[in-house]
Amino acid sequence: MLPVEFKNNMINLIGEDEYLLLERSYSDDNVRALRLNTLKKIPDDAADLVSLFSLEKMSRHETGYYFGSDVFPGRSPFHDAGAYYIQDPGAMIPAGLLIESRHFAPEKKMKILDLCASPGGKSTQIADAMKGEGLLVCNEINRSRAEVLSQNIERMGITNAIVTNESPSKLAEYFEGYFDAVIVDAPCSGEGMFRKDPGAVSEWSPENVEICIERQRQILDEAYKMLRPGGVLVYSTCTFERGENEDTVAAFLSAHPDMKTEDTSFFKDKAEGLSDGLAGMTDTVRVWPMHFRGEGQFAALMVKEGDGEGGISLKGYEMPSVIKDKKILESFLKDNLKEDAAGKIRASEKRFRLFGDNLYIMPENAPGLSGLKVLRNGLHLGTFKKDRFEPSHAFALSLEESDVRCFVRISEDAAEEYVHGMTLEGEGSGWCLVTACGYSIGWGKASGGRIKNHYPKGLRIQ
Repeated sequence: MLPVEFKNNMINLIGEDEYLLLERSYSDDNVRALRLNTLKKIPDDAADLVSLFSLEKMSRHETGYYFGSDVFPGRSPFHDAGAYYIQDPGAMIPAGLLIESRHFAPEKKMKILDLCASPGGKSTQIADAMKGEGLLVCNEINRSRAEVLSQNIERMGITNAIVTNESPSKLAEYFEGYFDAVIVDAPCSGEGMFRKDPGAVSEWSPENVEICIERQRQILDEAYKMLRPGGVLVYSTCTFERGENEDTVAAFLSAHPDMKTEDTSFFKDKAEGLSDGLAGMTDTVRVWPMHFRGEGQFAALMVKEGDGEGGISLKGYEMPSVIKDKKILESFLKDNLKEDAAGKIRASEKRFRLFGDNLYIMPENAPGLSGLKVLRNGLHLGTFKKDRFEPSHAFALSLEESDVRCFVRISEDAAEEYVHGMTLEGEGSGWCLVTACGYSIGWGKASGGRIKNHYPKGLRIQ
């Protein structure tokens, strides 16, 4: 049952005829979709995921596909391998708006902030388009949600991302005028998710809407501080409430006269179901589930006047770590990686950072982070343990079969056993990359015809 206040608000907003269409759409099954991960190179003879899951190509997103209610890609080992990200089509709109805009230029090694990033749909979509270039900072204020975000960044094999667990105001102290682009998918009243998430209905109230409006405006003000002159800001919600959408954008523009909305017709003209915003804000994007194959969404693209490079974060400046155990690392690289892959690691030595015994490769031109709560400092290579180097799960997910001296390719069924923690059979010696039909899924330690399972215990399916 939809709240009476919500019904009355919607009728006042879009009229009774449109509201009845909206209400009827809640009786339909929610739309299921995923994005293929192009950061994972698909081996020539890998499993055909399109056929396996009966995927239907989207017209809106080049790597987006619909799937039916009779298949469960989230339970597949290909999901654990990061071959795709399950995401609602409407939720692909905000990052897509940034990626397809004239401001997105990964070849310039952009610095991008996803300020409210969990669980990681927009971050992973942006990272896919960045192709490992530049810096992506993914932030989430809630600790448990930040951990989920970090796991998804790892699963998708992303190497140029830092995951932080801070308030927007704390980040703004460090990154004033720093980023080329900021995306704010703000916490909202969730009206666009009523069909997909019935729990959102019970949590809705006029009072919660007002709380969301105040929070959204505060977050936008902090995002503004971190945007360089000439930078671009994407604001989005998954709600219909005008106060959280067009009115919040209008209030933000009024408070910051150097910010302007940008025409989004280049984006809306490419697919059916994307409409103009309300209240005369035709530059913004509205997604209504009765007219679009997906859930509700709102998005605005705004540009800051001026031009200039992003500032250097001096508050968190830190010197590079000194790696005392280079011989141990070199021994691991020589024994387990092919020369090209090992050479790329060696070439990144200036970006090595030690956090305790854990070795990371920071993204290129990454700022100092001392004083911030950081969950992931770029690519976690592994851990120094006494006289050996133990590679990380994240490192495995960033590699391909062609990068390593030893790999074992297993079937989908065997991969399901592997993520449960089962030991495998296979020839070889030392660290061995385990791949599910060609997609890297983790490490094993080969010896005597058997491969000891090194899939992280915390990720194993019980």
